[in-house]
Amino acid sequence: MLPLPKDIEKELRKEAKLKMTHYSTRIEGNPLGLEEVSEAIMKNRDRQGLKAEQEVRNYWNALSFLSTSRRLKIPISEDFIKRLHSIIEVRGSGRRTEESEYRGPTRPGVLFAVYDSVTGQPEYIPPEANDVPQLMKSFVAWVNSDDARDLPAPIRAGIAAYQLLTIHPFYDGNGRTARALATYILSIEGYDLKGFNSMEEYYVSDLQGYYTKLQMNLPVLYYDGRNNPPDLAPWLEYFVLIMEKAFQKVARIAQNKYKQHIDPRVNKLEPRELIVVKLLLTKNGEITPKEIAGEFNVVTRTITEWAKEWIRKGIIEPASGTERIRTYKIGRAYSDLTLSDLGYVETDQ
Repeated sequence: MLPLPKDIEKELRKEAKLKMTHYSTRIEGNPLGLEEVSEAIMKNRDRQGLKAEQEVRNYWNALSFLSTSRRLKIPISEDFIKRLHSIIEVRGSGRRTEESEYRGPTRPGVLFAVYDSVTGQPEYIPPEANDVPQLMKSFVAWVNSDDARDLPAPIRAGIAAYQLLTIHPFYDGNGRTARALATYILSIEGYDLKGFNSMEEYYVSDLQGYYTKLQMNLPVLYYDGRNNPPDLAPWLEYFVLIMEKAFQKVARIAQNKYKQHIDPRVNKLEPRELIVVKLLLTKNGEITPKEIAGEFNVVTRTITEWAKEWIRKGIIEPASGTERIRTYKIGRAYSDLTLSDLGYVETDQ
């Protein structure tokens, strides 16, 4: 990730959080546009408002909860998932802080299912409510198991999202909770790109593909195959593909933002000159002709010739000697540059 000014990082992080909020709630049918989502969040009213506005504020707060949880290194547990869901599903004033409960049995004659909004037919029938507690216990145990932790983080996050959606432990908000949990797993494993990325916008642009890959042509009833799919590859390949698209977009945005804020002196440097300046910044300010020659795999005499032009431009100056230069230092006009200015991430090494 290219180094960016703190204010730009803050701007990108807020923009990504807005998009995650907008698109994750849009998947569930929230009608608000991106600007309306931003306005609803900025209002931050305590009084009861429109349900659509409440939904986006809830998800925004859920992402804030995950950010805090990451800093505190909160492990994933059933209580953690229930708390996350309770924030996502706040109703009214938004002051409820207790954990959600798993769904219970439905009334006689009522089938708990995910229905097609057009045909009214069940698209998916989750497990019986009585089975949910044990399924969630097993799910959390797997998420924290050595086998799961040995998997690449994107695979672990993708499986977790699928399994939580499949168990469908709550009456509502399961999709938002599953996507938020996947985001948390990626973030604690260092895959959040400083919070700049938003996978949800790509799901929304391909909702049919999203649902198709989740369903994988499996039977409607959980117990007929959804409980133990023969192959999760279709969903996981899709999940990783969406990650790739989101990450590529972050890279493009960061590159453009970096170019807009790059020091004009750096723009004027030729490739060789950039390397020399970097060497000087990493070598405590002084470097020998021999060290420069080794970097370019040329003889010292060649460096002596190149150095004449670099001195003329003010990029370097003799640090010792005038007739026979033993070391060079960075030129006064460039002495305040840092590795970050050159596009490198500075470390303590």
